[in-house]
Amino acid sequence: MLSVLFLSASKALPAALLYSVLGLLGCGTEDTSRIAVDASDPKPVQRQQVKPVVRRQPSAPKAVCTLTNDTLAGQPFGAEPTVEELLRAGAKVSSRKPFANLHVAGQMDTILTLRHQGNQFEFYRTFEKDLLRQAVITNFRPSYGQRLRATLTESTRQNGGPCNQLRIRDTERANNVSATFTAGQPSVARVQPYWD
Repeated sequence: MLSVLFLSASKALPAALLYSVLGLLGCGTEDTSRIAVDASDPKPVQRQQVKPVVRRQPSAPKAVCTLTNDTLAGQPFGAEPTVEELLRAGAKVSSRKPFANLHVAGQMDTILTLRHQGNQFEFYRTFEKDLLRQAVITNFRPSYGQRLRATLTESTRQNGGPCNQLRIRDTERANNVSATFTAGQPSVARVQPYWD
């Protein structure tokens, strides 16, 4: 009985294999024709175009900027340098001129001019105190120059951008600071505080 079973299985196996192969070939033919059509008509690939990076060019500095700020105009150095501090730091007296006091009859005061590291300070000197009359700063390396540079930088920031010339004044227009900039940095600054 076992022999009959093997004989019938040996005849059924090739038939099953033949049907399987024909089925695979039939499916493959349909897919191949569809692939051939798809390959001959490719769809375009959509690519996003890369936008070039636009770097903002720094705007050209304004010719003249004027700013009204009582603090910056009234205290451009922050702590104002004194005659004694400048002399201790190596300043030299370049001139002394007598000046008649306008408020006290017969009293003579002095206009004292000091030079320190290329900078010039002019003080109105009385018996009681020294008042800064004018300063011309071309060297911003000393501590008072660094403080003045910080004031000028803050002023240009408040003004909205770089300037070739900057004028800072207080609301009464008594204290004035003017500066000329070269390549975005102050090159010359003139400080003229109010004095009577």
